[in-house]
Order: sequence, then C-alpha cells, then structure tokens
Amino acid sequence: MVRLLSGCLIHLLLLLLSTGFANLNADEAPRWALSYDAGYRDANGAYAGGSEIMHLVAHQGKLYAANGYWMDAHWVIPPNFQKQSAQVLRLDKSDGSWQVDLEAGATNGYDLRYMKGNILKSVTFSYGADGKPLERPVNLLVMAAGATFERGGAVSAWVRDDTKGTWDHSIVRHGANSGGIRWVPRDMELYRDKETGVERLILLLGNPGVVSGVYDPNIPGKIRWETVLEYPFPDIGSVSTRPLGIVQANNSLLFSVDDAILRRNDGIRPSYTEIVRLADDVDTDVGGIRGLTAIKNPNGPGQSILFLWAPGGRSTSQVKRLDPDGRGGYSLHDEESMMELMEKHLGRDVTYTLGAHNMMYPIHDPQSGELVHLIGFQGNLAGKNNLQWTGSRLYAGALYAIRRADQTYSIHEVNNAYSPGKPTLVSPRAFCLSPFEDNALFIGGHDSSNRISDDMAWICKAPLEVVLGIKKGLDLIEKPLESEIAEKLQEGPVYELRIYKANENRFDHLITRFREYTDRIFSKYDMQSIGYWVPTDGTVRQKRRIVYILKHPSRYAAYSNWIHFTNDREWQRVLEMPTFKGLLAEKPTSLFMNETEYSNQFGKGFNEKAGILELRTYTAREGKLSTLKDRFQNHTTALFEKHGMANLAYWTAFDAPENKTTLIYMIQHKNREQANANWKAFLSDPDWQQVSAESTSGGKLLAKPPESLYLRPLDISVP
Repeated sequence: MVRLLSGCLIHLLLLLLSTGFANLNADEAPRWALSYDAGYRDANGAYAGGSEIMHLVAHQGKLYAANGYWMDAHWVIPPNFQKQSAQVLRLDKSDGSWQVDLEAGATNGYDLRYMKGNILKSVTFSYGADGKPLERPVNLLVMAAGATFERGGAVSAWVRDDTKGTWDHSIVRHGANSGGIRWVPRDMELYRDKETGVERLILLLGNPGVVSGVYDPNIPGKIRWETVLEYPFPDIGSVSTRPLGIVQANNSLLFSVDDAILRRNDGIRPSYTEIVRLADDVDTDVGGIRGLTAIKNPNGPGQSILFLWAPGGRSTSQVKRLDPDGRGGYSLHDEESMMELMEKHLGRDVTYTLGAHNMMYPIHDPQSGELVHLIGFQGNLAGKNNLQWTGSRLYAGALYAIRRADQTYSIHEVNNAYSPGKPTLVSPRAFCLSPFEDNALFIGGHDSSNRISDDMAWICKAPLEVVLGIKKGLDLIEKPLESEIAEKLQEGPVYELRIYKANENRFDHLITRFREYTDRIFSKYDMQSIGYWVPTDGTVRQKRRIVYILKHPSRYAAYSNWIHFTNDREWQRVLEMPTFKGLLAEKPTSLFMNETEYSNQFGKGFNEKAGILELRTYTAREGKLSTLKDRFQNHTTALFEKHGMANLAYWTAFDAPENKTTLIYMIQHKNREQANANWKAFLSDPDWQQVSAESTSGGKLLAKPPESLYLRPLDISVP
C-alpha cells in the first residue's frame, strides 16, 4: 500500500512537472510583444494609425513615436474627407496603450498637411544664443516634418511643452518645389560652434540644404530658427539629393548628401568642406549615404564614421567605415554587405537591399558590456515565393543586423524568422531602449515602398537579451488588427475627371502616350476609360489639354488602382522613354465624382464623332447644393432636351470640400454654333425664367459663374 501510494505520488509529481510547471516555465519565457498596431481610436477618440513608424525617442520618462502615412488611404481618402497628417504618439508605461500626442496637420495654423514625421529627437541645450552657459540645461522634444503643396513646400518644427502637454509650431522655411526640390527634414543634431561658442540645432531641410536654430526662452517653442541657410550658399543653389544623416565626430559636425560627406567649418559664417566622395550616381529616392554614426576608432585614437552606402535600385547596402588618419583626413574601409548577409541568413537570392533609415542604434550588451550597434534593413527576394510581402518582392519579415566592435555581424529578426501566416513587418527603422526600467527594447517600423500600406505601422518590444540574441524569444501572441475600410469608400461606381496640360510642342507626344500605352495599361487595373477629349475653344495654351474620365468600382478601388498602375513595370519603362520626357506643364488635376440619381447612363453619345460635348462645373453657395441638384432633376434636364441639348451625365464631387458645393455635368450639341443657339433659346425660355426665379427666391444658388469647356473626342476614345 505504501509502495502504491509512493508510486502514485511519484506519478502525480511527474504529471505536475510535465504540465503545470512546464506551463509556468512557458509563461515565464521571454517573448516578443506587439506594443503598437496601427488602426484604432485612443482614449481621447483620436485616430492612432500610420503606415510607418519613423522614429522612437525616450523623453522625460516616456516613450514617443513619430509615424507616417505614405501609401496609406487615410492620407489620400480618409473617411472624414480630411487628410490624416503625421502624428507623434506617446506611451506612458511599458504595457500601456499608445496615445496621440501631436496631430501635425491640425496644429500648424496654416492648413498644411504632413505625410511623415520625418525626424523626432530629444535635445538638451546647455548654452544660449550668446554662447554663454544656461543657468540650467533645457531638455526639449523636437519634431520636424515637410509639407508639399501645389507650387511649393515647407519644413515645420514642433517643440513639446512638457509642462502643458502641448506642442508649439513654427515654420522653419518655405519656398518653391520646382526642379525636383523636396522638403524632407531627415535629421538634426545639436552642436556647439567651436569659434563662436553658440550652440545650434542643425536641421537638414531636404534639397534646400541646412539651417540652424538657437535657444531663445522668450518665444514659443524656445528655438529661434535662422533666416539664412548654413549650406548651400546662393551661388550653389539647392543640393542635388536630400541629405540623409548628420553626426558629431572628432569635435566636428558632419552630414551626408548624395555620394559625399561634408564637414562644418565653424565661425560666424560657417562653411562646409567635402571629406569623402564615393563618385557614383545616386537615386534620390534611395538616397546615397545613410545612417551616419560615430563609433570608436578600431585602429587608433578618435572616432570613426560608420555609414551604409545605397546609391540606387540595385543597392547591396554596403556598410562602410571612415577612420581618422591623424592628419585631419579619413581612410575608407568596407565592412559588410547587407545583401550578402541576408542571402546567407535566408538561403535565398536577394536582388536589392536598403537599410539604416536612421542612425545605427548603439546599445550595451548586458553580458559583455560591449557597445554594439543595431542596423535595420530590408530586401527584395528573387522570383516569387511565400516569404514575400504579398504584392511585392520584399521579404515580409523584419531583419536587423547586430554589429560588434570586432566588425563581425549577425542577423536577427523581430518576432523571429518569418513564415507564412505571421504578421507582415517588413523593415525595422527605429530602435529605443525602454525608459520604463523594464530591460526592454522597442523596435518600430514598416517601409511602404510604393505599396498599399494601410495601418501597417508597428512597434514591437522584447527583453534586451532577446533582441541581442542572448536568449530565444517566443513569437508574438497578439493578433494584429485588421485594417478597416470605411463603408462609403467601398460604394460605387466612382468616376474620375482628369485634366492634363501639355508643355509647348509636346501635345502630340502626350496624345501618342495615351493612345499607345496609357489607355491599355489602365484596362489592366480595372480603370475603365469613358472617353478622351480635347478643347475646341481658347488660346493655343488652353487647347494643349487632354480631358478624360475613368470609371472605378469604388473610391477605395480608385486609390488602389492608381497605385498598381504607377508601379506597373511597363508603365515605368514608358516614363523613361525620351519621347515622353517633360510632357506636362503642371501636375494633372483630378476630381472624383458620384453619379447623381437622375444622371443618364454612360454611352449615350459620349464618343460619337459627330457633335461636341460641353463639360460644365457649378459651384454652389454653402447649403445650396441640394437645391441646385433638385432644380436640374425636376426642371433643367427636361428644358435642355427641349432646346437640343442631350443630357449625358451628372455628378457631384466625392471628396471634401468640393462634395458640399460642386455639381459637374456633360451635355452634347450638334456643333459649336448650335451650342450658342441652344443656350440662347434656353435662357430666353419663359419656363426656365420662372424656374430660375423660384429657385433663387431665397438667395442666389451659385458662388460664382459656371465654368464651361467645349470638347471634341479623340480617336482613342472607346466607342
């Protein structure tokens, strides 16, 4: 009996060990966790979204993140018809929920919209504008972002008031965006001038160059931005490629632009001297020299400069190192290729890599005490396979390299090795040690790479030992949110009116492009061409226009269709043909439209070669659009038919603010002369005069006179 009981006890003990205790150990095992998954309303009802996490910054005991909305429908067609601008998000505790701390679009005071939170940094001023030490250092959280509008652009800066929990905005600089100018502030660095003693926040503006600001306690935001650029001076103009990185090393300030690194020469009027040039062409969309980071010189005194070289679309993302030579110069050394490391890690052929979106993040290994650097990167896999982000060639996992002081590299992945069914993460671009004393590291990212990325921004965290590969971490247990598409955006069909204006002597080439390529490629992506027309009236310049209408299944489908169209490989080759370079005088106009309930069906005379069409646009006064629509439905359309004008279609604008004011329609006349006679007869008709008087008894319906455009079909119009 005792022996039996003993056996039972032993069996029970073994069972506990294999079940309960095992589960306990599993629960205690380190794990990756999903800290932020874009696409929800925060505690205050603000939309927390984004396609990308641009930066992560610890500041005053909290964690902040800057997001972006590139390739996100909320930027293009948000449900509330207001473009969702970039945001700064805030996390108050490690296991808390991220809150929206700054809305860049709603707080700038100029109705500017910002697609990305381009740079976010916590900086501490110790010296004033006079070069004298401050009574106590001042720590500021600064975000800078670029806005582009019809003919210009601007860079704005926001500085957080930590006492009030608000942000102060200022426009740092604005100007034209012609000639390829891009207002993209990619980096900033606090630096004290060795000659003047003045401490400056040096900000990279994008192609316009480099500007600085000084501490000024008497203005909102406490940073007074200079009105004169540090670089380039007027005789140089703008820089050819947006600068991507800035760093302090060897008691100097350096920044990268194109294929070169420049060093600041301090003084009242600073200048910059080139210290290295790689002498290669750079694709401005990829960037050139990225991720400038100062490290200990492995071969002597001073600091080396670590950077990633990615000149273009065939980039291997070669990590290079500049070592000081002791004579004020540098020697250049190759370390590792991200492409080769990725191929070895995955066992797959890789055709392109890009990394070091920001600096190479430094952190101490808790085991060895060694300073290592984290480098996020991404890459395209050859062929088609199940490891790619659907619809792209990009690896769907989130790769990062750990560089050690002995110049060895190891490859790791957020949430471990990607396999089908796991969350798509793509690219880690921001790293930050937790400010919550929980020994965790936060990693944020995604790179849209010209692909639809609605609500794909993410932030993960894991114990530092897991991130550094010291311990194995378990996969995420959180199920990522599904991106929701507003019901209105899925309703259809939706029509799109587009107008292209050709440069002088380029109109025939524009028509040729539509006839031989554009219309056919449209059809590949469910973009139905209703018709193509050119004006019959106006000046020579006014006649150099193509007007056309596309039909899409829905507004969201239109957004998706255009992304697929612009990424079509054949279309991209067409754009590179010399014959089709420089066709357009300005950016095409686009207006999305809903067909009214009384609109005739398409096909009635739209592409008949006989006769001409008239496109008319009415802008109603506030609150008068419904009255205007009723007048057309109940009276005007019948009177048009009475006087020889065929009704073809009637639309209202889809997007705000035009959706509250705009009615567009097309009618057909036998010829241009008959059109004048038709309008004369219509306006003198007693029935119309009575309808007009009754409908305007409460005030005028229109905010301005109607716009009219007479059109004839092109031979590429679909019969």
